Amino acid sequence: MSPNDRLDSSTVMALDEPAQPAGSSAFPTAWAEVHAQADAALLQPALQGNGFTYRHDWGARRGQVVLRLNWGDVTPRSRVFVSVAEGLSGGPETGKFIGAARYTVHNVAPRAGGVDIWVNIEWSTDLLLYADYLVVNPADVTTRTVQVTVHRHSSVPLSDAEADRILADMGTILQSDDSPADVATPVRFVRNGAVRVLPPTVAGTIQTQAEWTTLMTAGTGIKVVQAIRWCGGPGDSIIGCAPVGSPSVNLAVVRFTPGQEGILWAHEYGHNAGNGHRTDDPRALMYPAIGPDHNVVNNAEAERFLSGPTAATGKVLPASGCCCDGEAIQPPRDVRDFVSLHWIEGVPYEAASRYTEDDARRLLAWLVDEPEQHEEFLPQIVSTLCFIGSEVAVQPLIDFVRSPRSGRAVFNAKNAALVRLGDLVNKSGSRAALDFLAGVAAGMDAAKALAAPQASAAKAEAAAAGVTAPGIDALGAELAVSATFGLSLAGTPEAEQAIERLIDDPDAFASVNQAAVEAAEICRTVRARGQREYYRMKAEHRNHL
Repeated sequence: MSPNDRLDSSTVMALDEPAQPAGSSAFPTAWAEVHAQADAALLQPALQGNGFTYRHDWGARRGQVVLRLNWGDVTPRSRVFVSVAEGLSGGPETGKFIGAARYTVHNVAPRAGGVDIWVNIEWSTDLLLYADYLVVNPADVTTRTVQVTVHRHSSVPLSDAEADRILADMGTILQSDDSPADVATPVRFVRNGAVRVLPPTVAGTIQTQAEWTTLMTAGTGIKVVQAIRWCGGPGDSIIGCAPVGSPSVNLAVVRFTPGQEGILWAHEYGHNAGNGHRTDDPRALMYPAIGPDHNVVNNAEAERFLSGPTAATGKVLPASGCCCDGEAIQPPRDVRDFVSLHWIEGVPYEAASRYTEDDARRLLAWLVDEPEQHEEFLPQIVSTLCFIGSEVAVQPLIDFVRSPRSGRAVFNAKNAALVRLGDLVNKSGSRAALDFLAGVAAGMDAAKALAAPQASAAKAEAAAAGVTAPGIDALGAELAVSATFGLSLAGTPEAEQAIERLIDDPDAFASVNQAAVEAAEICRTVRARGQREYYRMKAEHRNHL
């Protein structure tokens, strides 16, 4: 039975006088008319809770009258909105019109089992009175609803429907109790307005501290960009980054496997709420790597999710590190299993560096002989090879960066190789790797030549998705900036000298000149502290780079 059917038998009027034959107030009258169009961009999300609409015929009335409508679905907590007007003869479905009589609603009072309204009709004879009711019963107060503004870069396709799906997945993940270790957390997420396009001042690929700051200050909400290569420092295969503790929802992610984007967004929201990484359960939502079954939340985390974003701490999760002891991550025995994981803030240095040269040779077999079969994991493969630090990987990595292979995963892997070759230089002292990084960082033409295969692929992908495509100059600059940070992680005197030259090099990309200022500071830190200490400091947030 519909609400309207139910109302037909349960509606009563407070006044018992018989309805009089209806006249009409309609006559030609001059009045000012104002027209406006609703601004779709300013519309708020759908009403939360259970809603009902109903039109009631209160018969012919005049003067002031209190009308009491009995309705079992209405409670004192109900939000009730009422509009009244003169009715056309023939019943409520024939409609209402504006005549010369003034119809005014003075008060609306929901109660247990109904709603009372005080109406005034300014006319000398009885006129038909139709009243429209909109009743919204708020959702269960025990479920916290978080309204989230979603942004995307102009190069990233993301529809309102896709954003709604991911936000709904976030709530499902938290609300579910999937194991004895999992705590059901009553939080739901709804989109606040249409998905917005980030301003042109925000880079599609975040590679520097300055670009990260620009992104974080471009409003609040979930910000979907093309790539993230900075999260507390230069990084590799980063798919999400967020301040740990934030006064509002403010995080960055990239597009990811559709079935796991809700996990990724919830993980980063967890950081905003004050949750760090947790390694005692590989299925934890806050585990440093993502997986389809990573949905376990403990009591402490659940409380923070319910509380929401907390006071800002000034911390961000570091690339290639986490808010936990890096040694707490127990890497799989087989290095191929390790690189088949998607590490959210980048491959963890402490875990990857435990593998040996034999493991490096196993990864090289994938990189050199079977790259198509393992394309999804190429960024993790090249990063882990560099963290192992064997010189046997130098030439294959250089050849990979120079190869004509293209595609988003391949291009991300090429950038990761350029960043992480610096770590390999630091361990092995490879002159060939150092010279290659210096050449890509300083050589605008060389970087654009390396970017050419991806420029063609990106143009085709963007045309199909209806978004803007980065040109060869932008892609070449990405590679050159990655090589600049590769020099910084090398931490050698020669690398520091090369970076210093880049700061004022008129023949380098402008983005390289700017990145070199940050890279110089990192290089000095790595030289002074050493590679292992540098990553330990990042993992513990002792050095905000």
